[in-house]
Amino acid sequence: MAFSSNPSLLLMGRCSCQGQSEEKCSTSILYQLLNRGCQCGAAQERALLSPRAASNAASEVLLKTVEFVKKLPSFVALPPQDCAKLLQAGWAPLFLLGLAQEKLDFHPASPKKSILLGILTEKQQQQGDSAGQYRQKLGKAKEFLNQCWSLDISTKEYVYLKGIVLFSPVVPGLLCPHHIHYLQQEAKMTLQEHMSSLHPGAPSRLSQLLLTLDALRTISARGIAELFFQPIIGNSDMGVLLLELLYPS
Repeated sequence: MAFSSNPSLLLMGRCSCQGQSEEKCSTSILYQLLNRGCQCGAAQERALLSPRAASNAASEVLLKTVEFVKKLPSFVALPPQDCAKLLQAGWAPLFLLGLAQEKLDFHPASPKKSILLGILTEKQQQQGDSAGQYRQKLGKAKEFLNQCWSLDISTKEYVYLKGIVLFSPVVPGLLCPHHIHYLQQEAKMTLQEHMSSLHPGAPSRLSQLLLTLDALRTISARGIAELFFQPIIGNSDMGVLLLELLYPS
């Protein structure tokens, strides 16, 4: 079974770069762009006062997201073409789920968590009259984060929600859409079984969790790339760069 009530089982698969040197994995252009600077807590709290460093903090979540995907046995067992298409199609909602799981907010009273506020400030300075567009995108992201936090989603639930998002059989050009559909359904069933044992008095919780995923459809990947990563990668194609993390040369 690809999904288990123990989320650690999802992390037992070895990605294609495991067993190789860390230096080889870190040669990815995107890895080098996203993994700059000191990562200690004290430095991070000061750095987040800078909008560019705020994007770096969001980048840490993206790197964790890709590593999570690469350690899913059911994912790495798919044809490489399907792996690439699934990651390119699902990276943005997976990233937002990671952002929610890390509880990274943009409350101005908390510099350590002011990621979105810093990015919005920079966009307002750079774009002037178009800042309203960025505010609208941030509003959708904030709304999604609030939905997740209001439900107090557990680590296991985040794992299964990510599986539902990742294994999307409607992504165009898949070689194994039927198997991927099975994996998605298995993630939903395992999530339901988990909640039945953990929240027997809340039968509507599954519907509430799945509704949070519906909110992700209104947030475009392009918008997420512009909001969080454009200060780092410029106008580079995020989908192409992500493949370098998935399959480092």
